[in-house]
Amino acid sequence: MRNLILIVSEVLICYILMLILSKKYKTDGLYVYGIIATFISCIMSLKKIEMISVSVPIGFGVTTSLIIAGNIITQKRGPEELKTYLALILVTVLVSCCFCNLSGLMESSNYNLYANKSYDSIFAYNLRIYLALLVSLLLSTWISSKLYYLLKRLQNKIILSNIFSIIIVEVIENTVFILGAYLFEYKAMDIILCLIFRYTIKTIIGLIGTIPIYIASKQS
Repeated sequence: MRNLILIVSEVLICYILMLILSKKYKTDGLYVYGIIATFISCIMSLKKIEMISVSVPIGFGVTTSLIIAGNIITQKRGPEELKTYLALILVTVLVSCCFCNLSGLMESSNYNLYANKSYDSIFAYNLRIYLALLVSLLLSTWISSKLYYLLKRLQNKIILSNIFSIIIVEVIENTVFILGAYLFEYKAMDIILCLIFRYTIKTIIGLIGTIPIYIASKQS
């Protein structure tokens, strides 16, 4: 129950912050949000929680909100503007990965040794997770934007465009991330269950993301 409450809190914080930045600074605010959320995603993706005895990486709301922010940018400025947003995600992940891993590889002080060893174990050996996160974020955000724009042109309905794009793109995002980060480390059944649990949670969060997309469209 506590995990559920914390996930809901994460989603609320993400979407409220996104809307505040979008309202105050327009597209630039979404760029700032993208940088913040990407950095947080790099940290949160390293932790897992247990769901029916299966380890599932967290960061559900943060990573999904990055896709939603990309859809809002597409809504406001068109798909061409997404190139800047994707570039910011790329740079943020690479910089975060470099600094976290470099600091994890530095020789630790003997003062507060337990904390230093914990830090090193978290950040020194997770290049595979960072790369999986990078590829899954860039690919899913780009595909979602294309689908969202195409569906909106065909139907001219924001709600349907986001619903269908999220349902499709979360299959891609979760598959790329989980397989990239944990293939050959998890048993086959654990990977399948992890994909199912993570897809279900993130899809629900993405569908809720229709609300900030709708509100942001009214702010234009």
